[in-house]
Formats: sequence, C-alpha cells, structure tokens
Amino acid sequence: QTQDQCDDSCHQNTDCRAWVFTPQAPSGFGSCKKGEACCYLKNGIPSNVTSTIPKIASRVVRMSYGEDSAHPAIGIRSAPPLGGLATGTIELRGDGTLTAWTVENNSPAGSAKLPKQKHAFFAARVQEGSKTWSRVLQTQPEGAVSGFGVSQLNFGGSPPMTRLQVKDALQPNVDISLFGYGRLAAGNMNKSHHPAIAFSMVFTNKGSQPVNVASLFNLPTYNENTNREGTVMSQFSTDSEVACMSNCTANAGCGSWRLEKNTCSLIKEMPYYEFADGVNSGTPVSVTKDGSQCVRLDKRGTAAMSGGYALCGAGTGAGSVTVGSGSKKSFDSFSANGFLNNVVELDDSISLSVNETIEAGKTTTITIVLGYYFPNHNYLSQILGNQYTKFFASATDASQQLLSKLTDAVSDAQAIQNPLLTSTLPVWMSDTLLGQLHHMRSAMWFHDGRWRQWEAYDCVNVDSVHNDGERHIPYIMLFPESTKSKVVGWGKAQLPNGMIQEQLACGCAGGIDSKFEHGCGRVMSDVSSMYIVYLLELLRWNNDQDFVKEWFPVAKKAAEWHISVSTFHNLPYKLQTTYDVLALNQYETCSYSAVFHILAMRSMAELCAFMGDEAGVARYNGVAKTAQESFENIMWNEEQGTYMAYYGGNKTIMSDTFYPQVLAYSVGLGPLVNETRLLSHLEMEQKVNFDGVGLQILTGRAGHTDPDIWMMANGDHGALLLQNAKTKADVEKALGETESPFVRIRTGLNDVWNAAGIIRGNYGRFPGSNYITSHYGYYMTLWHTMLAMTKQVVNLPEGTVSFDPALGTSEPYQLPVFIPNVVGQLENDGSEWKLCLTAGTLTDVTITVSGKSAPKGTLTAPNCVSAKW
Repeated sequence: QTQDQCDDSCHQNTDCRAWVFTPQAPSGFGSCKKGEACCYLKNGIPSNVTSTIPKIASRVVRMSYGEDSAHPAIGIRSAPPLGGLATGTIELRGDGTLTAWTVENNSPAGSAKLPKQKHAFFAARVQEGSKTWSRVLQTQPEGAVSGFGVSQLNFGGSPPMTRLQVKDALQPNVDISLFGYGRLAAGNMNKSHHPAIAFSMVFTNKGSQPVNVASLFNLPTYNENTNREGTVMSQFSTDSEVACMSNCTANAGCGSWRLEKNTCSLIKEMPYYEFADGVNSGTPVSVTKDGSQCVRLDKRGTAAMSGGYALCGAGTGAGSVTVGSGSKKSFDSFSANGFLNNVVELDDSISLSVNETIEAGKTTTITIVLGYYFPNHNYLSQILGNQYTKFFASATDASQQLLSKLTDAVSDAQAIQNPLLTSTLPVWMSDTLLGQLHHMRSAMWFHDGRWRQWEAYDCVNVDSVHNDGERHIPYIMLFPESTKSKVVGWGKAQLPNGMIQEQLACGCAGGIDSKFEHGCGRVMSDVSSMYIVYLLELLRWNNDQDFVKEWFPVAKKAAEWHISVSTFHNLPYKLQTTYDVLALNQYETCSYSAVFHILAMRSMAELCAFMGDEAGVARYNGVAKTAQESFENIMWNEEQGTYMAYYGGNKTIMSDTFYPQVLAYSVGLGPLVNETRLLSHLEMEQKVNFDGVGLQILTGRAGHTDPDIWMMANGDHGALLLQNAKTKADVEKALGETESPFVRIRTGLNDVWNAAGIIRGNYGRFPGSNYITSHYGYYMTLWHTMLAMTKQVVNLPEGTVSFDPALGTSEPYQLPVFIPNVVGQLENDGSEWKLCLTAGTLTDVTITVSGKSAPKGTLTAPNCVSAKW
C-alpha cells in the first residue's frame, strides 16, 4: 500500500481520524507484516512523537462534523412541524421554504414525505406613495419567482410556532415578520386535532406616512419531485405539468398522472407517491373561489391522497381579500397592484392575498390560514380514516374555524410554552423540552378513536411499548387519553402466558408489517414491566381509577409472566432490552433488566393496594425484595464502586442502567436500589463513560467497543442526580453533567427538531453527529429531568401534590409543572411559594412545597395558590 492509498482508506472510513504510514513496518501488527509497507488507521488523534523509522508519514484528517466544520444555520436542517395534532405537518424552514409535507396522510405505510415545493411560497408587499417593494419571503426562491427573494431571514421557533423576520437590503421603513402556528391545547385533544395552519404576517410602520401592505400565499396544485407507478392509460409529449394535470382532470377514468422527461402518463389508479428527483406527479383537481375569503383546491377520488386544501384570509376593507392562480401571474399582479385578479383556473398553483393600510407608527397583522382535509388515512391498503372528520366538514371549514380562533390558538400555545421559557431552567433545557414536542408529528388518530404512532419514520413498527415509555412523558401530561388508547391496544394483544407483546405492528430494518394492530415482537424485560408502570402513572397522576380497575387483570397477568422468566437468581434471564444493539440478552442477566423487574414488582404491589388485594401486595413486595437483594449481591462491584452492566462483566459500566429508577422516582416509588451505591455508580459513570460529547453507552466490555451516545443516558443521569440533590451546588452539578449532547444537537448541529436516537461519540471524523434513526424519542427522557428539578410527587387518589426542590426555600426559582391535563409554574421568591396554572384544573388537592402546605382546595387556570414559608 502507498501513502496515498493510506490517505484514501482513512477518508473512506468514517471512524478514521488520522493515519500513520510506514514503508517498512518495524513489527507485525494485524494484517501488517514486518518490513513491509503498512497503513495504521486511528479513530482518534495520537500524540506527536519522534520516530526513527525512515520515511514514516502521518496526517490528521479534517473532521466532517467536528468543531472545525461549519453547520447550516438553525432552521435549515429542521424546523418545528406546523399543523394540528395528529393531522400531518409542514415545516417552514429558515430559508422560507415549505418542506417535509405530511398532511396528505404521508407515512411509511403510504406516500413519501413531500420535499420542498417551489410553487409554495409567501410574499410581502409595501407601498408608500409611488414607491413599491415586493419580495418572496425566501432567500433563494426557484421557478417563476427566482431572483425575487429577500437578502436575509432571521429564524426562530418552538413548537407549535415558527417565526421569520425579514431583513432585506432594499426593505422600506417597515418591519415584517411571518409567524406560522397550529393549535396545541393542553388537555384537549379535540381542540388540538385541527387540520389547519395559520400564517400571520406582522407589519410595523416605522415611518411618518401611511403605507399599504399586502401578504400573499401561493399553494401548488401538484407534487414536485414525486413519482407514481400504476396502470398507464395513455401517454403524450409535453413539458407542461398543467397540460398533464388538465388532461387527467378531464378524463373521468384517470386517477393520477406523472410527467417525466417531457412525457405525460395518465394513470388509472391513485398510487402512493415516492420521492423522485426531476419527476412531477399529481391527481385530478379542481380549483374554486369559495365565498369572499377563501380559495379551494380539491383532489378527486377516495384514496389517502384524495381531499383538498383551502386558503382563507381576513381583511378589514372591501376587496382586501383577492384570489388567483399561477405562480408567475399571481406574483406579477401582486407586485404591481397589491392584489390578485380574482380569476381562478387550473394552473401550477392557487393564491390568496390580503392587503391593508397602516398609519404611521402602527402595526397590523394579516393572517392567511391553510386548511387541509384528507379524510381517508390509511395503513397500506386499509383505510382507517381521520378523527378530524368528526369535527370539520371540509378544508374550508377547518381554515375558517381557525381563522376565527387565532387568539385562542396563540394563548393555548403560550400556556404550554411560557412555564418553560420563563423558567429558571437553563435555556438549553427549556428550549430542548419544547423542541421535543416535534415528535408528535408521527401520531395518527384514526376515525374509530385509536391513537397510534410509529417508532420512527425510518423504524417502521407501530407503538413499541419500550420506545413509547422513553418518550411518553409529554404525551401523558398534555394528552393522557392518547396514552390510554395505547394501553388498551397493548392489553388486548397480551399473550395467553401473560407477556405483553413488544408492539402492535412489526418492522424496523425490514418492510412494513402487512398486518395492523395484531401484536408482535421480541421477548423483552422493559415491555410487560412498562405496561404495569403505565397503569400506576395513570392512577396516581390522572386519577383514572375506573380505567385502572378495568386493565388491572392484564397487569397482574403480566407481573406473573415477569416472575416466571426471572429464573437467574430471581432476576430476568436473557431477555432483550431497548438497548438491543448491545445484545445484553446474550448474558444470563443484566442490571438494566434486573432493575426493571424490581420496578414492575413494586408498581404491581401499589396497584394491588389500590384494588384492596392484600395478598397481591405481600406477594409482589416480597418478590421485589428478593430481587433487590439478589441484584445487590451479584451485580455490585465493590472494587470499582459500580453495578456491572451484565452478570460477569466486572469492569463494565452501562450509562443508562438505572432508567427504571428514574421512572420509579417520577411515579413516587422512591429508591429501588441502595442509593449510596447508586450515587457511587453515577460518579464513576461520569468519570469513565463521559467522552466530551456525552455518556458512552457501555465501557469495559472485553473485546468490544460501544462508544456511541444513546440519547436517553445523559438525561436519565441528570434526573437521578437531581432526585438525590440537596443543595444548589448539587443541582448545578447535575445539570452540568446532563447538558452536553443536548447542547450539541441544539447549537452544534442546529438540528433540535430532528434529534437522532443515537449520536456518534467523540471518535472518528463525525464526533457528535447524528448516527442512527431520526425524529426519535430517546432524548425525551429529559422530561424526567425536568420533573426531578421539583421532585414532583402526584397522588391524586389521595388528593396530594407535593414538590421538594433541592434549591430549598431561600433560593428564588421559577420551575415548570406538568401533570396530566395541567400546566403551570412553581415559583419561590424567598418569602413564599406560589403555584400558578396556565392550563387545566387540580381538583380537591392539598399542595405542599418543601414541607409547607396550602389549604386543600381546587385550583383552575389561570389562578394561583400560595403559602408563606
């Protein structure tokens, strides 16, 4: 091998960070032979040393994702998904483009997610006297409006909102911002399940004269960069998508069309579309002016992509809302006149514009709402429908209803955002917690009321219990009925032996499961156990007593199954875990599974106590005690001061061993293991496993490296430290040991709305980069870290809500509070504590903070309750 070949080998290996080449190896190593040329690839940067070997050479390869490389600005790689809960979403990116469309029932079991559409854009216009400025609100618009973009857009966003601020070199003395937002109302799934997005353009006249301002939204009539395969009815030559679409629309037997290389194909069916660069496709459509405020686009048929869009706007003057069609025609008319020609015909797009006059020093807001209505949600060939068809009659209806409730939509969003954004949590933490609500984009709420979700768009099983457990805190807090729907599904799929099945439809690395809602998967330690924990959470946090009574027999049967497979020193024997890549099931038992077993038994005992099952209380507490004793005896490494990751792995440290302990603290069970040993383990975990990016998931395994960062570990590490914190210094230490991978995603990769399940550790050319699976829920265990900041313990059947922050009574703080259907903020000014709700009601409860209680009563948002220290 030559020196150049050595360099090439390193560049082709993503784990390679540097190389050393010698024409004569001093000794044999690996496949190298003494005296022959040898290339040594390094996954890190070795120290500089002086060598006596003739003609030896080395080089450090520039990192592709490290500190010496630039990343796109925030909002370019991802942005908050806009749209109603479980209705599909669209992202308004930092460059002004609209992309990642899923509102047409796009999913792994249907059509692909739509990429950027060049005919989808916003435009703004300002006229002061005879001077006119009009621009597309994109930095690099394409197609008919290419060259008419703005110089700069400043981006900001937190679900369910995005903001773009216009900064253009030729901009008049008027500030312009565009806000996109949908409905997200804590505790109200029906209100949140609204298939519409509001786009509000805010103009502030900073000059001394009145100005006329206008806003335009242009919506495409077909799908760019998509292909549809089906039975071709006929073909003809054309370079026009409009001609192709018109022919299909005029043919009653045409289900869809495709334009590729100047050939239009009319297709009998309406097949799902897939991404195809340079190919455009669509369906038969009709466009209509719908009343005085709206324009409508309807897509013919009964398939998942059949339905339509509506644009609706509101203005204060007669003729202030106008409509049109065709990107070039609409933008030209808008630029010249500030309004459209009110002629709607089949073209590449439909448009709606609103104009207003603003007096000097005043501000006005123009809102255009995009409603969408695709009633036939599918899973492969099955049509399951959308729940929103029970609340809305059409896209126009959805658009007009949101247009009439804009103030409510904003206040509902602020009720969720403000307790986090105005808190004393670190900015990285509050922003990350809000950003994690992007995960709701994958939800499906079917017509029959079932709420279901994909594990991820690139890991295509439905509702795996263990993965859902890792991401479930914001769901159970904001929309507990969604969690209950899953619990019902899992319970119905229980096997005769009591095991809760891993998921409701399989598939991840393979294809889509042809069956739906049937139960399938692996034999795991964190599935049946998590099912039991769900019931205890719903009981204590949401007071779902009747629901728990109904599903208690399923939980008890699951607990007995757990006992039956815990045959190795009364601990689970060779069970798979969510950390499947680590293959912990090859060992007799692992600490992660063992602690989950203890958690399941303790939780089952509490459920039995609620049910008045005294024998069950004794049995499951007894099993938990025996399992804990066994765990302490066989898994503790006294010399190292840690618990072994698996039996026999004396020097191994698994960073997220104690995720089940996090769950136990959050639900109010207290410690499952020896807390002195737990803190020793956490100290060594940070010392040994932290690599500068985050906590490596597993160290010390002989002959094996596991250097990557699984995104549960750091948040759970912090939650455990906070639950045991006693001082402000303890809190600061815990947060400091938590933040690294979250900061990396937020301000390093600038990709907070598309967090990976696993990021690379500090090695190779891609340290800290996204590695495995996108839009994933692992990092959402950070919500437990938030709960640990207040040490919140909720037991609504007993009428108690308590907090015991380690910051104590003298340190001022404002900390977020989330309880199912309830959002608020806990404050301390040194003289009193105060709990103020922004959403929901706490009924007939005693609230206690750091040992000081307020009188028992009912607290409803937006009210507060307080007590002097």
